Amino acid sequence: GWLLVALGGLGTAAGYLLASGSAALLEPVFSWRILWLLGLPTGLVLIFLNRYIPESPRFLQSLGLGDQALAVYRYYRSRFTRDAVPAVTSRPAKYTSTAFRDVFGGAYAPITIGLLGVGLSWGLVNFGFLLWLPNNLRETGMSAEAANGLLARSGLIALPGTLAVIWLYHKWSSIKSLVLFNLLTAASLAVFSAMNLLGVHSPHAVMLATALLLISASGVVAMLIPYAAEIYPVQIRGTGTGLVASSSKAGGIVGALLSMLGVFSDLSISAIIIMAPILGFTLLLFLSGVDTRGRTLEEINANLLLRTSDS
Repeated sequence: GWLLVALGGLGTAAGYLLASGSAALLEPVFSWRILWLLGLPTGLVLIFLNRYIPESPRFLQSLGLGDQALAVYRYYRSRFTRDAVPAVTSRPAKYTSTAFRDVFGGAYAPITIGLLGVGLSWGLVNFGFLLWLPNNLRETGMSAEAANGLLARSGLIALPGTLAVIWLYHKWSSIKSLVLFNLLTAASLAVFSAMNLLGVHSPHAVMLATALLLISASGVVAMLIPYAAEIYPVQIRGTGTGLVASSSKAGGIVGALLSMLGVFSDLSISAIIIMAPILGFTLLLFLSGVDTRGRTLEEINANLLLRTSDS
């Protein structure tokens, strides 16, 4: 869990730093179109590497592919004991094709809705608010070079902040960390809204506010998928995590539609519009989510099933 959080958090923060830094260096010379080419090499590498990434042993085990599951364990030289890993057999686990219904059923329903809402809200922040932030800064009188340079410095400041995300998720609480960084994201948006209403456009103030938003938003997306993977049992994990992952991209689509309506041209209005769903879905997660830190997947699932039977 914490390793996936580290990959997600550092990847998001470093990616923003790379994108904004590239914009500051390349856009004045080659125009904004050059930025579309930056993602091409990594995309091609991922397509190539995909064939070398095996299925998880638990998933293979659930399908009755015991020999393949054991081969993956041995390849990665995992230590496994009777307590840590279920016995490898060729007998498939009971499985029905109701994964989509199960994700939205029982105790999983509020958690799924909360995670989807948080993912959608994060998409609005990343593909809406942050995407339009350079343009909004230019409208305050800041040059394009200065705006891009300021965002690059903000990304640099935010990068060490992801270490706090990793530590909290691993040492404190998974669900409380996710709730905390959602609240920090809402607070960061509130800071932007207040600054715009008060006419505060100091480069240092904007840089600190942007760094805070990058830390909090990077923390949310870093924890979102690992938490979903820990919550859902293996039979519905692919469906659950896939839906949660797609929700952030759906937020980008909604953000594009809202941008066509001119919503993101005003920092105050766009910040308030995004804050509302963040707070609502965060409350839902706080009330329905369970802590996954230090628990096996079987214990987490049993806890949720017990909650369903009690209700």
